[in-house]
Amino acid sequence: MTSSVNEIITHLLRRLRQVQKNFGMPATSDTNTRLADAVDSMGLVEFVGVLAEDFGVSPEMVDEAVARKYGTIADVARCLQAAGLMLPPVPMQSTADANQTKEFSRDATRSVQPKSMAPSQDKNALGWLVSTAARLPDQIQTAAEMNDILGRPPGWLESHAGIRQRRLWGNQVAVAAACEAAHECLSRTKLAASEVSVLLVTSEAPPMPVGLAAALHHQLGLGPEAVALEVGGACTGFLATWWTAMKILPSAPVILVISIESHSQYLALGPGPAGEAAALFGDAAAACVLCDQPVNPTAVPIRAIVHRSDGSGARLLQVERGRSGLFELRMQGVALAGRAVRAMAQSVRDLVEGQGLKVTDLAAVVVHGGNGRLPNLIALQLDLPPERIWSQTANTGNLGSASLPVAWALQPRALSGPVAWTAVGAGLTWAAALTGG
Repeated sequence: MTSSVNEIITHLLRRLRQVQKNFGMPATSDTNTRLADAVDSMGLVEFVGVLAEDFGVSPEMVDEAVARKYGTIADVARCLQAAGLMLPPVPMQSTADANQTKEFSRDATRSVQPKSMAPSQDKNALGWLVSTAARLPDQIQTAAEMNDILGRPPGWLESHAGIRQRRLWGNQVAVAAACEAAHECLSRTKLAASEVSVLLVTSEAPPMPVGLAAALHHQLGLGPEAVALEVGGACTGFLATWWTAMKILPSAPVILVISIESHSQYLALGPGPAGEAAALFGDAAAACVLCDQPVNPTAVPIRAIVHRSDGSGARLLQVERGRSGLFELRMQGVALAGRAVRAMAQSVRDLVEGQGLKVTDLAAVVVHGGNGRLPNLIALQLDLPPERIWSQTANTGNLGSASLPVAWALQPRALSGPVAWTAVGAGLTWAAALTGG
């Protein structure tokens, strides 16, 4: 039997208030309130995800039921009822009970100390992360400066995208900065450039259109026998290099990975959706050394890694050349954020459970932030305290493939448990890795 419109309205209001509380927003009681006024884009992503779970369908089916138009609460209820979606037959928890359960779960999570993985599992490590280094550009562009360029009021970018500032290369040479990070990595491991077997380079916004891996290979002074490869994957690129590296270890015992991004070279700020999308992205470079053996005391074992693709999601993020000659991003923001959050959270769950662990065993989760607010959504999805979610996006902008190594390199840490890494990239692709223990 199909749920009545009134029953669905009551349920929507209950769930909406729960999401509003989690996001620190005032509660809504009027069924004629537009959802766009009740929650922001990230709140809507969470709300749609919650409804999908309640109705036992996918978030995409909720989107289709309302024709991707989230009007008033009453409008949404009528659309869901017309689509034949039914509420669970058992009574839902009251708002107070649901919130109490949520808070108890979060408090319990904070009190649990991360568990170390069994030492006997060391022999099963796929490879070892032995050093990481990052380079951020000197030039800082604040959110206030970007709001002026975008023609938006003060505080708009901070509240809309959770970004306080971003980094730009300006007159700095991005390739030189990337080489500095690579040299630092090798120095820490006491390895010479001549010992590098393979150089893997990834970038979604390369500082030079062709020959990037060869240019880095030359400036690093690697020998001609050291293979130089470029690996795609956009924001998933860093984990794509890891996946590739694990396939060629130990035949290539020392692998140098470089991620280098120059988004400001391609994306122009300005009023309108394309210019506002450009404001999300920053520049950076990072490097890491992967080995088949723990060559130094701080080496971290890589336990598992997965990489997935679904080309049907390509429409959510497309890049086109604009009239100025620069590129413009076309994003379906809410749908893209929802898909990204769910994919990253689920990939972490699957990877952790596949290793016989629980999400609460994780000491940290290093996440790719498409914007500065996505990490908190990941925390909600995984029911982990925000301090266990590592991201620098709020202070750097979306760094594409460099977001994960930068977050890892800049995070003060003394960890005794496993760490998950996860990212989503255009295409769509997504990946996750498990390290440490």
